[in-house]
Amino acid sequence: MSRKAAVIGVGNTTYTSAKRDTRERSELGAACVASALDFVGRGLSIEDIDAVYFASVDAFEGVQRPETSMDCFGQSFNKPTFSVHTGGTAGGSAFKEAYHSVKSGLFDIVIVYGACTTGATVEAQQILNSASPPLIEKPFGIGAIHMAAYYLMRYKLENNISDDDFAIVASKSHKHAVNNPYAHIRKGYTKEEILASPIVCSPIRLYEICPVSSGATCIVIANEDKAKELSDTPVWIKAADSITDTYLSGYREYKDFNKLKILAKRVYDKVGIKNPLEDIDYAELFNPFSAFEYVAYEALGFCDAGEAPRLVREGITDLGGKLPCTLSGGTLCTNAGISASVSRHAETALQLMGKVEGGRQVENARIGLAHSWGGNLGQFHTLAVLSR
Repeated sequence: MSRKAAVIGVGNTTYTSAKRDTRERSELGAACVASALDFVGRGLSIEDIDAVYFASVDAFEGVQRPETSMDCFGQSFNKPTFSVHTGGTAGGSAFKEAYHSVKSGLFDIVIVYGACTTGATVEAQQILNSASPPLIEKPFGIGAIHMAAYYLMRYKLENNISDDDFAIVASKSHKHAVNNPYAHIRKGYTKEEILASPIVCSPIRLYEICPVSSGATCIVIANEDKAKELSDTPVWIKAADSITDTYLSGYREYKDFNKLKILAKRVYDKVGIKNPLEDIDYAELFNPFSAFEYVAYEALGFCDAGEAPRLVREGITDLGGKLPCTLSGGTLCTNAGISASVSRHAETALQLMGKVEGGRQVENARIGLAHSWGGNLGQFHTLAVLSR
């Protein structure tokens, strides 16, 4: 029997540099889970949780099956832990699987947990490159930043986008990250400072690239009865879905997120969204390279091709605009790997609950959209629609 499911709790740790973080993996997990349970309150404990959906990439962690080394997920109470791995999208995929487990009646209350990544590895870029087909990318040392540059250079040339356009969307994220107490980079870089930062791989500048962060996020999902019992502000999950492309990125056009367009239509049809710009009140988008927020705007139907910079220039996607987007600072300012895709859903839920800290709260937000992507530059996409 299909049931309703809702987000009732969110847990976060602070974020810092993965190379400088002295916290143990189990310490981060215990702090994050405790934070989520405290958020719910009302006596909820780990003993009451039916299962944990653990999102991670083993290679990033430097440990095979890292969840087995953590004792914070109720193992002492014989609670099952499900490991979900779809690259950077693992947090969105775990959210989807957790939602389906509650909606189907398999479990009543579950936790989705996103691990910090890369802290135990020598060089994360070597691992990121392992996602690429070796005959195409490996001989040339091509990595995630290079492939992102392919997309954004083509986007820039085909749509007459300027470096100034790229800088303003980055500055929007940096501005709001200052007011996010959990963000890693809280410098508040201005458009001018971003334009003055060095080009890493044209057209991408240093301050338009995410950091390598360490930290954790988790979400508590409950069925309808438990949600009403435990929360005064449950956020109902209306839909959660995903799409997968081939990993053979060398044969792509590097033009847009065409698979995200397909997924968006599928999800919008499920929940009755006809005009995304009018029907959605808040969106958290996965933006490890800031200008990918533009690519997502267009794939998600917020505007036509080439018009995304106008949305930012006119304040439409800023606080107080028609459709505020990624007011957490996004992945651009905090990128603890898999945790970053869990955070998109957590931040969306907090906005709809009205419990965002730091002066970033959107007034009367009722419908939210959470997006994540990963693998080889959009190999995987997930979307979830949440509602108060």
